[in-house]
Amino acid sequence: MATIERALNAHSLYWVKDEKGDRIGIVWGLDGHWRWTVGQTDSREADSFEAAKAAVEAMLGERVRVRPRGARAAA
Repeated sequence: MATIERALNAHSLYWVKDEKGDRIGIVWGLDGHWRWTVGQTDSREADSFEAAKAAVEAMLGERVRVRPRGARAAA
């Protein structure tokens, strides 16, 4: 299962990672506007983080888990 996790020291930048932990996409927000991309596709607009997550899931054809901040350090 792919994950979305917040980039370190970032408020609204998230990495989309595959099950191996490799970066395969990005979700980001800037001034209230959200965008997302997976693989080599052009970035696309989304109305919210949740809408960007849903678009990433549709692109990947599977559910994506959002990893809470600090989850890696606790694991």
